[in-house]
Amino acid sequence: MNLNGIKSSIENVGIRGNYGLQKKNNYSEISNPIAEKNLSTYSVENLKANYAPVSFKGNAPRITNAYIITGEKEDLPLLVTKKNESYVIDFDSQTEIIYGIDAIKYLNEAKSFHYDTQVIFPKKSEGILHIKGKDIPLPENSAVMINADTEARIEVTKGFPMMIISKKDYDWYERYGKNAQDANIRNKFLELMYYNSHLYNGEFTPNVLLPEKFRDEAFLKTISIDKWAIRNNLINELYSKKDLLNEEDRCIVKQTKKLLDTLFEKQIITQKDDGYVRFSVMYNRDYMRKYLKEKGFTDEEIRLLEPVYNQARQVHIDSKFSHKNPVEGYRTELIEKMKAKGILHSNKKDADKWIYWQECFGNEESLRKRLTQEDFSAEEQDEIVRNWHSANNTGFDISGLKFIDENVAVYNLNDKLNNWTHEKTNWVTNSTAIASTEGKTPFIGVSMVQTDENRPIKMSELRREEKLHAHPNLEEKRQTEIYVITSGAAALNVVKEGKSCVKILKEGELAVVGPGVAHCVNSILGEYEHIVAQVPSAFQYGFSFKSIVDKPNDYDEELLQKKALEELDKIKK
Repeated sequence: MNLNGIKSSIENVGIRGNYGLQKKNNYSEISNPIAEKNLSTYSVENLKANYAPVSFKGNAPRITNAYIITGEKEDLPLLVTKKNESYVIDFDSQTEIIYGIDAIKYLNEAKSFHYDTQVIFPKKSEGILHIKGKDIPLPENSAVMINADTEARIEVTKGFPMMIISKKDYDWYERYGKNAQDANIRNKFLELMYYNSHLYNGEFTPNVLLPEKFRDEAFLKTISIDKWAIRNNLINELYSKKDLLNEEDRCIVKQTKKLLDTLFEKQIITQKDDGYVRFSVMYNRDYMRKYLKEKGFTDEEIRLLEPVYNQARQVHIDSKFSHKNPVEGYRTELIEKMKAKGILHSNKKDADKWIYWQECFGNEESLRKRLTQEDFSAEEQDEIVRNWHSANNTGFDISGLKFIDENVAVYNLNDKLNNWTHEKTNWVTNSTAIASTEGKTPFIGVSMVQTDENRPIKMSELRREEKLHAHPNLEEKRQTEIYVITSGAAALNVVKEGKSCVKILKEGELAVVGPGVAHCVNSILGEYEHIVAQVPSAFQYGFSFKSIVDKPNDYDEELLQKKALEELDKIKK
């Protein structure tokens, strides 16, 4: 965030100081704009559930405190607009956050969206998107990405959503896509095509059968394993070095190795040359459980397999958009030949508009290899590949995609996976996610971390990769991170004036961590949820927007964690 521009920008956006907010932590005291307007779209039962002072089991109904965490001794108050009770979190991009009651009020009045907008439905929140005569359900953990100048309406039926409105991109920022001018971004698109082709074909890396600890890069280095060098052979590599593990870890590795071998022996999975595997059959969840039981798998083995199977199947189902291309550009005789050879589906009802690939190809080479096997001439291959390149969307991150048109995309975090590792991800939206059928991508990325355990927890239990880090603060490369604590509390490690300290963020608080400020989440208090927005999202630039920083001399992780857990325990009591 460009802090120097705050004072000079105040007059331009019509904002008043944070001191003007009434900080009401008692939910029973909060005025209810929905009830006051007597809006039929929000039921009395929902209002009672959300505002009950004793039995409240949802997220904070509004922001009660907001500020900017700086690297200096004092933090700065965050300013809120008079018009929408929105928080201006970045002046250069004119990005604002509206949360809870104020977001509901805004959405109930809005019939169109003039700027790029994301609407996030966190846990215990639900809604409906009304667009072009369609009603799209928005369950908890959903995100709606709405492109500028779109007519649509969002109805909130439960809980408290968050809106992020972004009016412009940074001058130096180029959005992700196959036609980007930046060669690195175009190469990132080609790289994702390869990884996503596995996801969208229902394939996965066997590594995900291992508990998270054994996929942690730092842990693997302690036994001289390079996570990326061995690619999809982690289980066998760990098994070969099992004598370096403690007894408990050795037992887990042996168990996973036995499970993988049994999957191959009973032909439940098949493996490709690059090490990715796929279930031989992909039945619905209930029948798959029965099928595995019939094949002799124990209840414990089925329990271990189910999350991996369910994710692989769900991403394959959600990726139907990536399996089709517009029919324009393909000659009829070539389409018919590809259908006859089993490259295209032949039984789709809208064949006059779309062709449907039987599989996603990771790159031009894999497509040409298949075409060569099926005796397509060099001229025919050139024509097919040219059209495939122009319309292929596999290079976008579309896991968890539930709805898309030329104006709107809806994602659900529960079904999203990390494209590179096939592990679960916290990012419900990011810069590589497609936001329209035209290939638009968002400027803002949103992450959600949640746990229902009602106790102080070390963040390392939820995210092993969380380390003290900072985001760049350069004219041509900078990033701001915004934390909204919707439930529970968090303790952040922050470096101020070269010294380490613990910063407590409570339910209902919003904190902006400016570029260059060293920080990380130390511990949390459940029932917990935070929503983090990154301005801008920068997956397409690689991971150079997050740097692990040198720790100050007084940085004692164990001491900071002890202090954080004590503070969080006081809040719980």
